Order: sequence, then C-alpha cells, then structure tokens
Amino acid sequence: MTAAASGPPPGPVGHHRDLQDCERALVAAAARYGREPGEEVVRACIAVLESLDTLGPASHGDAGIDTAADSLRVRTLRVLLCASELWWRDGDGEGTIGVEPWPTVPVHTLVAQAEAAAARTADPALRAAARHMAGQHLVVTHSLDAALTALTAAVELAREAGDAFTELEALTDLGHCTVGRDMKLGVGMLERAETLASRSPGSFRHPEQAELLPMTLARLTGHIGVAAFDRGAFDAAEGRLRESLRRLSPRNTPGPYAKMTNFLGQLLTAAGRFEEAESLLTEAVGRLAPRATASTHQGYNLGLLGKLYLEWDRPEQAAPPLLAGWDQLRAAPHVSLLPLLRNYLGELLMHPAYALRDVTRACELFTETVEECRRTGFQRSEIAALMLGARGAMRLGDPRSALGLSDRAVERLAETGEMPALRSEEVYLTRYEILLSAGGQEHAGPWLDRARAVLLAKGRTIADPAARDAFYTRVPTSRSILAAGGQRGHTS
Repeated sequence: MTAAASGPPPGPVGHHRDLQDCERALVAAAARYGREPGEEVVRACIAVLESLDTLGPASHGDAGIDTAADSLRVRTLRVLLCASELWWRDGDGEGTIGVEPWPTVPVHTLVAQAEAAAARTADPALRAAARHMAGQHLVVTHSLDAALTALTAAVELAREAGDAFTELEALTDLGHCTVGRDMKLGVGMLERAETLASRSPGSFRHPEQAELLPMTLARLTGHIGVAAFDRGAFDAAEGRLRESLRRLSPRNTPGPYAKMTNFLGQLLTAAGRFEEAESLLTEAVGRLAPRATASTHQGYNLGLLGKLYLEWDRPEQAAPPLLAGWDQLRAAPHVSLLPLLRNYLGELLMHPAYALRDVTRACELFTETVEECRRTGFQRSEIAALMLGARGAMRLGDPRSALGLSDRAVERLAETGEMPALRSEEVYLTRYEILLSAGGQEHAGPWLDRARAVLLAKGRTIADPAARDAFYTRVPTSRSILAAGGQRGHTS
C-alpha cells in the first residue's frame, strides 16, 4: 500500500511516479473506504488526481497511455465522490468538497471532469460511471427529472458494457429516486437490483469495484427498506434499515450512515415510537457535530428531530433543532430536502402551543414549497404543502381557499399514487375535516373511510401488539382518524 493510502496525507503534487503507481494508490484508497475515515480516502484520491495532472498527456502521443490516464481519472473520481458525500455542498448551484489541506473543489467540476475523461475513452462502462456520478449530483442540486435521466442512461450504458457493478450501483440510485415519481416502477427497479446483487459480480472490470461493493450493497438494503416504509410496511422496512445500518460505519461512512439513520428516524416517528426516534436522532446529530459545520445530512437529521417533537406535541423543544437544521440546509442545500424542512417549519408556526405562532407566515412557506416543487419535481413535499396550506387557510378563516387547496392535494395524490413517507391517511383526514367544517357532511364521510382504511392497513404490518398500539394511540393523525371513526360508528 502506498504512503498516500496508508499513512499521513499525501505530499505535494506529483507524489505518484507513473500510471501504475497511481493505479496502486487508487485501489489502496478504495480498500480503505468504509474501514477508515472518509477524509483520508478523499485525500488519497486527490493525490492521485494531482499526480495525473502532473503526468499530463503522453509526451510521445501514445493514445493508449492517454486513455489509461483518463480511465484512472474517472475511476478515481468515483471513489472520491463516494467517500466525500458528507461534505457535498450546493452554493448557488455548485456543490463543493472541502477537506483540509486542499481548498474547496466544486462537485459539478469533478463530475464534468469525469464525463469529459470518459467521453475521451469512448468506453461505455466509464461513461456509465460518469453518468451515475452526474445523477447523484443532479438529485442534490437540480431536479428529480434531470437526475432520473442521467441515472437511466448510466444503467443502460453499464448493461451495454457488461459492467455488472456499475449497473448495480446506478440501478440502486435509480430505483430509490424513481420511487419518488412512481412507486411501483421504483420498487421494481430495486427488486431488479437485488436480483443482480444476489448474483454478486464474479469478476470486476476494475479492482477498486470489489472494494466498493460492500457499501453499495448496504445502500441497496437501506433503499429497499425505505421503499417498504413508503408502502406502509413498517416491520419489513425497519428490518432492512437496521440491517443497512449494521453494515455502515458512523465514523468511516458518515454520509450513508446519516441518511439511513434519518430514514429509520422517520419510521420510528411515524410509528409513534418517539423515545426510540429521539435516542437515534440525538446520537446521529452528536456524531456529526464535530465533523461538519454545514452539512446536508446534519441539517436533515436536526430538522427531523424537530419534526419528532412536533409529533410528540412538544413545540418548544421542536424549535431549536428545527431552526438549526434549517440554517444548516440553507448553507448546504439539497433540492429535495429544503422543501421538507420548510414544511416542518410551517407546521411549527401553525402549532397552537408555539409561543411564536404565525399562521400567515406558515401559509407563505407552504406556497413557496408548492412553487419550488413544481420546478424540481419532488411531489411528496408539494402534496404535503397543499395539505398543510389547506389547514392553515382554515385557521385563518378562509374556507374557500382551504377547500381549493385540499382538493388539489387529493387530486395530486391520485395522480402520483402513494408517495415516499407521505401519510396518505393525513391527506384524506384533512380533506374530511375541511369538508365537514364547510358543511359538506355527505361528501366528507368517504374521505374518512379512506383515511381509516390506509391507517389500519399500515397497522396490520406491525406484528408486535404494543408497537401497533403505539402507532394507533400516540401518533396525532392516527388518534384523530380513529376518534372521528368512532364518532361515525366504526369499530377497530
């Protein structure tokens, strides 16, 4: 193993003598991913890239050597982006990586370098790897549609090239992102990825792929768990998410670990297991606190901790982590996460027990989310904002707007089908309550029946009676649905 991969941060530019030395350093860096802190892997990869810059094009015009250097550049950038996920940024559309002692480097520049180098090689496998990197970047910085286009191309190119590892890696992300657009299609993609993983590549096009495979499999397991949660299958989802977390390392893979922690925190909160969610998220926030002053993942976990306290009916406890998470995400934005936290902030401002309650401002935030999500394509937050805006309009004494917003919420839900982590039962309950308050009793009842049916279906996926009871009795939406159903003569 080279000094760049095993010892202190690599030395000056040109540390690696030739392409063979660069290749050895790259494989050594990939072997450290998941076993040692990500910062060290990033430093080792940057040393390889700097060496490639110093070596430059072959002076004798040997196209084969130039192609080998471009191949190494794409492969090194793949490892670097995997290891640096925690530090990705999106300032004015330019994600950045900053790991001392190197200055901040824009992620979009690294992705562009990978795509340019891959194009020069004309190797479909390398082009697939570069397109996969582009898709990962676009889902953070631009829109769901742009990310889906890039990830679809990555899967097709990898399959064409017979690169099973890159196909698995890209299909894992494509399936996860597609769930946000089409649940059935996305789940099918994740099932295809799992089938591909079960045939675990017997051979790899490049040696570092074997080192990256365990983390790819851990992410796939987690994404399958998220899809199960989205479908309302609580026990299956929890099992997969916990398995994923067991394979990840909070110290060495902090980005993926923080993401899976957040998904599990969402599930525990949605299930009414507030104490468990609080312990999990508090630990996750504490682990990242010394490492990232402005992190997308830290911002999201802080925001979800605030949402947990809102569900727990503790608005004053919710405010500090929620506001801190909002500040983190504005410093390190993510186009799918900002609307989620904006909606949580609106919920805080609408809470009747919150000292700084401001329903008008909350409704403004919901309007911002709807407009933003129409541009970026993240439908879950759009539907939630329409639903929450309907509640806000009702509290402001504007039943006409409330009816219109709740109508749009159920229409959008009908168009999209089930949405990731969006409580359909809450959308239906809101429609019921608004119709009822507007005097439309004859039209309101079926919406309550829908809400109750979804709620009970989710409850049946929880095997433990005590956990099922917590879901029914501790979650405010569940209590409201069952109480309203009892008034209508339903029995559970």
